[in-house]
Amino acid sequence: MKFAGKCAVISGAARGIGRATALKLAAEGAKVALLDINAEGLDAVAESIRSAGGTALSKVVDLKAQTEVKSAVADILVAFGQIDILVNCAGAGWHKNVRFKDLPDGSWEWILDLNVKGTMFLTQAVLGNMVERQYGKIVNLGSIAGNVGLPGLAVYSASKGAITSFTKALAMELGSSNINVNCISPGLIASEESKGKTEGNYLERWGMPSEVADLILFLVSENASYITGVDYLIDGGRVIGPRMR
Repeated sequence: MKFAGKCAVISGAARGIGRATALKLAAEGAKVALLDINAEGLDAVAESIRSAGGTALSKVVDLKAQTEVKSAVADILVAFGQIDILVNCAGAGWHKNVRFKDLPDGSWEWILDLNVKGTMFLTQAVLGNMVERQYGKIVNLGSIAGNVGLPGLAVYSASKGAITSFTKALAMELGSSNINVNCISPGLIASEESKGKTEGNYLERWGMPSEVADLILFLVSENASYITGVDYLIDGGRVIGPRMR
């Protein structure tokens, strides 16, 4: 099993890409620590992993609260002894067209707090163990919005652009510690809410969480040991150029 003996921490693990990643890593032998604010969803994912013979620890955490993040990581280290892989999947953003000038005061700071601070808090909390052991694989979740910007999603675009730059800077800092840091920027990915909708990319379909998870598993494997500081778009060709028909 590709990840036997490894411990992986996945935020946003209760649903979507985080859930798919947790299930695939556990199926490949990793011990997984699941973080999310959604307790019911976490329990369901952890039970799925355990019923299949895997090892899972779930922690309900508000990633915007640094003290909660540090406490959760401390508990994971007590339980598993090490952290080899970190996948920062947790994030949020509006799914409606709201111009930046029309946003009410105080209505959007939580997106920056979760998407940017949450990723940074969790990353910093695990780095001590990774640097001490001179080993680690980190994947952050960006978005095509962070690459090209999307109208009506200015705050979300800014938060994901920050994640892309953070990834590159961190890769520079941590390369000498044998820690790979990469980013994945999805286009629209199917969820319960998106069923029945379509998106005009070149593949003419929605992406699936499992497809993003497959790319994550590659990047945290030894097959990608010479890759760091890269942002991978997985969007069905959404941003390569306008469709001509």
